[in-house]
Amino acid sequence: MSGSAVDLVVVGAGIAGLTVAQEVARAGHRVVVLDAGEKPGGLLRARELAGVAIDVGAESFATRTSGVADLIAEAGLDLSIVSPATPGAVIAAVDDSDPRAGATILRAALPRATVLGIPSDPHADDVVRILGRAGAHRVAAEVIDGHAGDGPEPSLADLVAAQCGETLLRRLVDPLCRSVYSLPADRLLLSRVHPAMWREYRARGSLVAAAAAVAAPGRAGAAVAGIAGGMWRLADALGRAAGSEGAQLHGRTVVRSLASTPEGIEVHADGGTWSARRVVVATGPRAAAALLDPAAERAHDVAVRVVAARVDEPAFDAHPVGSGVIVAHEVPSAAKALTHVTAKWAWAAEAVPAGAHVFRLSLRDPGSGRLVDRDDIAREIALLTGVPVDPARVTEVTGAEWDDATGALAISDERREHWREAGVILAGAGVAGTGLASVVPHARGVAAELRALLAA
Repeated sequence: MSGSAVDLVVVGAGIAGLTVAQEVARAGHRVVVLDAGEKPGGLLRARELAGVAIDVGAESFATRTSGVADLIAEAGLDLSIVSPATPGAVIAAVDDSDPRAGATILRAALPRATVLGIPSDPHADDVVRILGRAGAHRVAAEVIDGHAGDGPEPSLADLVAAQCGETLLRRLVDPLCRSVYSLPADRLLLSRVHPAMWREYRARGSLVAAAAAVAAPGRAGAAVAGIAGGMWRLADALGRAAGSEGAQLHGRTVVRSLASTPEGIEVHADGGTWSARRVVVATGPRAAAALLDPAAERAHDVAVRVVAARVDEPAFDAHPVGSGVIVAHEVPSAAKALTHVTAKWAWAAEAVPAGAHVFRLSLRDPGSGRLVDRDDIAREIALLTGVPVDPARVTEVTGAEWDDATGALAISDERREHWREAGVILAGAGVAGTGLASVVPHARGVAAELRALLAA
């Protein structure tokens, strides 16, 4: 492989990079995509389990924006968007309200009308069931902020605790953040994870009122959707679409450095050097920072590890925890979330053998070494679902791990401006926010900007 002169080099073949590549190549520009992985897709990845390709990366996307649906339609991708088949997930928390009974595991349905776990009606029965009457009363007595949005934005954890109390943070908001965004609430900003909610909060000064303004009606869990056959198919289809438009995709290609020249930017990578008019960096935040600002201090990274297992247990035919379990931090579990894949997605249930169930466990600490054998996995699923599981019924196990999947991109303002002036544009979750609902619209905005710049 050798380099050449092109209009655009995209570093990173996740959904952001592939979106930019497909849309810029479709406009007639010469595009090259370089990725360190063997296959494109980034965090969209599948492993075979029970004879079916099962997502071990992102397995759904939020429908708070139309970004994914718009991309599929406008790129002409042969994909079908599907809704979850079950009535939602449950939250697992430690119930220590009765000193005589001791601490037990509380499993309760996620409240319906909530945003990031913040309820629009604190006194709703499904909210009281999780928070208790005292916790629900504290939310209802929210401290209204008459200067919402003034000064530096606090973390989501500080914001929720100050206005609605620690119980809401501990029982609902933080567990959901760890499950959905792979980060605790104290490392997230409301403006990044849910811009519409942030705008409503700034206008009203109330998190509860903001949740009431933007909460999706219907069942809990209805604010997500998936792709029939698995989310990995979105990356596969988008990569093929980019290639059909003329974009060249090179896997197993690590980009070592970028250099600004009078003609544009030189991209030095394993196997070649490309001269580009513009460059998009759409890698994980750690790789992007190492490329653009090697001297910057790095924030603590959070790795992501997923374990998937086939369990042949008839008791799960009744879907006892709906689509899965969100796990509060005080529960003595190695997992922050469990997804009952064959309960959540009809296409998965139809594809696996009769009597087989597929579960995904998203681990809290990927380096802990737990959940490495079938005894551990059976014990964990039993703890979270309340259904006894014989280890012999755990018949297949697979999984995946990423060490550069979460967090904001940490580079200095000076270096960011330097690269912007040189022609380097940033994309991906490190700058757009976590989740395809944020990543895809941002990437399409980057592509539109590039089409205008390259045409000029």
